[in-house]
Amino acid sequence: MLEALDVPRRWRGYLVSRLIPPQIHPVSLIYKAAARLVARGRAARNAAVVASFAALTAAVFWIAQSYLSSSVWGIFLEAYLLKLSFSESQILYPCASAYRLDPCPRDVVQQFVRRDLSRADCGHVASACLETAAESLADSFVSPLFWYAIFGLPGAWVQRVVNTLDGLIGFRDWGTSGAPAAYLDTAVNWIPARIAAGLILASAYLSGLKPNLSVLGDKSVESPNARWPISAMAASLRVRLEKPGSYAVGVGDLPDRGQVQRGLELVAISVALYSAALMSALYLYGCVWGTPCLG
Repeated sequence: MLEALDVPRRWRGYLVSRLIPPQIHPVSLIYKAAARLVARGRAARNAAVVASFAALTAAVFWIAQSYLSSSVWGIFLEAYLLKLSFSESQILYPCASAYRLDPCPRDVVQQFVRRDLSRADCGHVASACLETAAESLADSFVSPLFWYAIFGLPGAWVQRVVNTLDGLIGFRDWGTSGAPAAYLDTAVNWIPARIAAGLILASAYLSGLKPNLSVLGDKSVESPNARWPISAMAASLRVRLEKPGSYAVGVGDLPDRGQVQRGLELVAISVALYSAALMSALYLYGCVWGTPCLG
């Protein structure tokens, strides 16, 4: 529900995520603090930073959760802290809105990718949008909620810390000094990435599409996790998703404006499917191990 309320077009900003200024959002603070401590060529030091941030985050949110669960207001606050650990709306709403007004919203899509789109053609801009939305479904929505279901707030926020540090140093140009964050992020998101791919395919079938499953898990994408949601998107839309000089997934042409809108709809359906499935699973778990559901 909190994710559905996070609509920037209606609230002049993200109602839920920005009840606090972006500058003091926990993810922003984690990124800024870690950026001061990590260094290229210092693998041991960076490993210590990653381990320390993960351990400290787990401890802080374990303590917070133990206090919050004791009152009604605490439950609401826990829900808000959980919401701060994930978001798919930050990509879905801006991109969907931009593509309704502009067939090639280069500046909007550029906000969500590292590659330079200033000279990219509209097909590659559309590809970047869909790749990012698919990968974000795994890393920024499915994964934190997956770990929340298992370990509560500490699980969700450790995932967010690991993913944030991977986004800081887990790149090839960091070499072995970025490996601790990269390998840990791969491990943490291994299952969620494959769940996200399944959700995209399920959404496609529910929407009447016929995915080309032969491209699923295309190894031209270097990341062992990102290849799954990205290839699932390419398979569902029967398009080619391409990062020039890096990979090309799927067969056919690059996506057009209509296919971008359809792809974003698949992600939105995936969010709804996963939310419903997760809430049902947690409810049934509570019935078995917690308070009986009936009587």
